[in-house]
Amino acid sequence: MHLEERQFEDLPESLSPTTTTRRSSQDDERPTTRPSSRTSVIAAQPTLTDTALPSPFDTNLGNNFTSPACPAFFNDFLKNSTFKSCLPISVLLRNSNSFFIATKNLVTITRTLDASCNADFRVCSALMEELGAKITDDAFCGSDFERENPMVIQAYEGFLAYQPLYQAACTRDVSGSYCFATAITNRSSISDSYPYYLPVGVAWPGGARPSCNECLKGIMRVFSDFASNKTQLIHETYQPAAQQMNIACGPEFINTTIPVKQNGSSDLHVSSSSLVTFVALLVTVFTLLL
Repeated sequence: MHLEERQFEDLPESLSPTTTTRRSSQDDERPTTRPSSRTSVIAAQPTLTDTALPSPFDTNLGNNFTSPACPAFFNDFLKNSTFKSCLPISVLLRNSNSFFIATKNLVTITRTLDASCNADFRVCSALMEELGAKITDDAFCGSDFERENPMVIQAYEGFLAYQPLYQAACTRDVSGSYCFATAITNRSSISDSYPYYLPVGVAWPGGARPSCNECLKGIMRVFSDFASNKTQLIHETYQPAAQQMNIACGPEFINTTIPVKQNGSSDLHVSSSSLVTFVALLVTVFTLLL
């Protein structure tokens, strides 16, 4: 088993970072010898240096593109100094081996979050919006987007989810620790990291049971605000996830309603339970009038 495969084996396939494995022609020439029972083979775990920060798409981009303009677009934004300074968690989450390595260590992931959360939110939001528009343009990656190239789709989803994931990943608990850092390094409950994948369109895994704590409440409140925006992927993933969380944590632990704004009016909260109550009330009134 390759080292990369061992790193990602504790995550569901839908949550694992995108990787590109290249096979050397020399692999076919190597003898397939088996080490003796006395031999101990220990693969060295990759580490980040003290100053290095993760970067997205840090494996080979490959050549699975229909237009040369698309990989050129990737190379351009990956070299962009403003993009680098933003260190977007939403883009790193599924598309960075170095970020996955950083999540193995509380100190390293905290340093990464410090850099990401200290970025200029306004500037970075504008940049992600611009990149999200460009990547769907035919002049850049439009044809690959239409063909649902996984790398292009995940980049687009990362650009789109920048704001909700910035706010969620930068949420701290009462002790001052990042909720994300605590969740992602909790190897005894890997479900704690699953909520952070909701804004990039990953549905809540069936049967997953997160820790029912204030951090979970806090980040789901953040996501609830963005779920009212139908252009955000969290609009589709929020409510089913909240309902599953309440099965584990109690019926009122997470608000399952989605605030809906209509023509600038105040928020209207709509949920399946409220609709049932409303219908029952109408039936009662109609019966009394007969």
